[in-house]
Amino acid sequence: MSFQREEREGGEVRLKSERCTFIYWRPRPGVVVLRIVGEDRGEFGTAPMDELRGDISRYAPLELFIEMEDSAEARMPVQEAWTDWFNTHRSALKSVSILTRSKYMHFTAEMVKFFSRTGELIRVYLEEAPFEEALQRAAPSARRPRT
Repeated sequence: MSFQREEREGGEVRLKSERCTFIYWRPRPGVVVLRIVGEDRGEFGTAPMDELRGDISRYAPLELFIEMEDSAEARMPVQEAWTDWFNTHRSALKSVSILTRSKYMHFTAEMVKFFSRTGELIRVYLEEAPFEEALQRAAPSARRPRT
């Protein structure tokens, strides 16, 4: 299955397949907000992680904010790829904040956190308010991208 990469106004980047969309937004250098909508079955390969390569090379340590929509799901190979990526890049990350409203994806994110051996580098939220507060500390007046 294929996907499209689209650059939009304001530096927003979208990776889009039939079932899933990754939306990247950079409210300031060193801060990336990633919104995931839909089911990632692995059709993107390493592209979602590769999209962060430039940010890491220019602005490390990076603050990464990941918001997963209620519909967000990731197959086991995708979870393993993110686990490996977090483990490999933990020294280039200042923090990773993950917001998910699904208990299944909350559990999945906690497993990625555990197996990536990143300790408290990754924080997983079920509620929007503390996630939003962390984002505002990193990038005051930032607004999260919408689909």
